[in-house]
Amino acid sequence: MAFDLTPLDLFDPSSYPTRRNEEWKYSDLARVLREVPSRAVLTHLQAATGDFGGFYWHCAGDGQLGDLQAAVAKANGRLYLDLSDVGAEGVVAGYQGEGRITLGVGEHLILLEDYSGALDYAANTTLHFELAKGASLTRVVILDEPEGAVSVRRSTVKTAPGSAFKQYVFSTGAKFQRFETHVEHAGHGAHVEMHGAYLLKDTAHFDYTTRVNHAEIDGTTEQLIKGLVKDRATAVFQGRIYVEKGADGTDARMRHQALMLNDGAHVRAKPELEIYADDVQCAHGNTIGALDEAALFFCQSRGMPEDTARAMLMQAFVVPVAEQIEDEALREMVLNWIEDKAGGFYAL
Repeated sequence: MAFDLTPLDLFDPSSYPTRRNEEWKYSDLARVLREVPSRAVLTHLQAATGDFGGFYWHCAGDGQLGDLQAAVAKANGRLYLDLSDVGAEGVVAGYQGEGRITLGVGEHLILLEDYSGALDYAANTTLHFELAKGASLTRVVILDEPEGAVSVRRSTVKTAPGSAFKQYVFSTGAKFQRFETHVEHAGHGAHVEMHGAYLLKDTAHFDYTTRVNHAEIDGTTEQLIKGLVKDRATAVFQGRIYVEKGADGTDARMRHQALMLNDGAHVRAKPELEIYADDVQCAHGNTIGALDEAALFFCQSRGMPEDTARAMLMQAFVVPVAEQIEDEALREMVLNWIEDKAGGFYAL
């Protein structure tokens, strides 16, 4: 399968996708990025210790994401990839880069990606993952970018029989933020999970787009996306699972759930299943609603202030995504991050 990545060059406005492109209908990059960003000068940091306790890597200034394969070799199963950017006052700095990580037969890797920065910037990064037979990759992504940031983060994933790819994405949005993942599913016992949670407020925009292609027999895919949207923020979820003819035994499930906390919030959801095989189990669902007023009343009737009750209920809504992370230390870190964001998410 050829990965369908829309060509994009931050420094060439003619390449910016617009709403005329169906895949970008709800995320108009051309409208947001009206001026070509200046090229950022980035520092390439060698081995350093991050909070995650793993290997720490930074985007190289030459537009590549460093020697990621060497980083994996030194990471002993845990890699911290820091793709934060530093903008400049009054200037939109931009960078784009591409990197590749390959796991051999039976290899395992836990990858934490921390996307955060300062001031305004534009970023376009692409990561390519390839898993050999029996390999497993757990990928946890924190998108906590500045409100003025414009970012497109894309990745491709090639699995192999018996391999496992698990992705967990957590976002607070930005001026424009798109996280896009394309998976070539090898079947034959391979397992894919692509979960996510978002907490959006003010005018933040977050687009989570996923594409999974089942081309072989006996493959499984699970997706759970949950989100909170308030003020005039916009959430976009586009998920497509494609089951080719002959991919019998496929078990693929996708679920998106969102809470809109006021009338001005926007959620655009487009879950899709395209199936050309007969012996499959596939399902998808989408629910969008408001905070449960009965639960809110119950909490307040027990003496809990309204803002505390709302924060608690919102946190409880999205934590099921984080609770699926198997690594205990990483799971606790993400749960603390969610608690911090949910605590300041609602103010009277």
